Amino acid sequence: MNFFRLSLFIKILALIGLTIATDLVRAADKFAEPTFRAGFYTRAFPDFSYEDIEISVKMLGEEIGKEAGIKTTITVFSDINLMRKAFELGEINFVVASTLNLANDFDNKLLTDGFKLIPNDPTENLLIITRKNEGLDEFKATRGKRLALVEYDPVADLYIDYLALSTFKKNYQASFKSISREKKAHQIILKLFFGQADVICVYQNAYKIASELNPQLLSKLQIITQLRGIPQGAGLFHKKVPAEFRERVISQVMKLETHARGQQFLQLFKADKTIRASLADLTATKQLLIDHQKITKNK
Repeated sequence: MNFFRLSLFIKILALIGLTIATDLVRAADKFAEPTFRAGFYTRAFPDFSYEDIEISVKMLGEEIGKEAGIKTTITVFSDINLMRKAFELGEINFVVASTLNLANDFDNKLLTDGFKLIPNDPTENLLIITRKNEGLDEFKATRGKRLALVEYDPVADLYIDYLALSTFKKNYQASFKSISREKKAHQIILKLFFGQADVICVYQNAYKIASELNPQLLSKLQIITQLRGIPQGAGLFHKKVPAEFRERVISQVMKLETHARGQQFLQLFKADKTIRASLADLTATKQLLIDHQKITKNK
């Protein structure tokens, strides 16, 4: 009886091993395919709805790929775990997400160079902003005030929590009188401007766009501290994608601003051009994670 049980157990293990091996072979074959299969994590783009990305980004991206002679498919994900699994299996070979998602939710050994969209000013800083002339010139003065954040920005949340822990010795949820959230960055900038919040955290590009549309913002608002060199997001390839194909895609994407469809794509993301991205773009986010973990342990 024990013999038959052992035999059945061995057969089950063999079947599992065969299934895993088959999946690995299929994944290897998929990575070898000369097709650009991008996955977008929608929650990394709070200024866009799921429908914006599903319709506009998918349509423009696939049309641009067709014009460049590169078969392109864009898949939109609202679950980061499903996106990671699809990436590991080769169902997608390029991932676009926030730097925190890329640094924390993906095996960085599987990531390699890609690209990112930037405005003319390539400065990538995360800003803490308050109103002028109200005694809120330093972060320590914001304790007990009203904080406003976008609905989903994990890097901003992590940065605010780090500042609160290091300054007030409490997490950010316990450090402010209230915390409100809005879907888009310009909404919390206006809340601050009109006195409906006392402190906000936004990316420099969002603040620049808002102040260009409403120059009065600069006369009333001030940057009291910032985290430098931290991109809001990036797109990176799977390292198993052949280098020649990766470089072909990157070189084509660098030309987006030279044709109509490419310009539309850039305008959609309020960007002016495309530049190369690498694992180095995750450095500042990784350091923030390390600093936050240290201060949490010492709390």
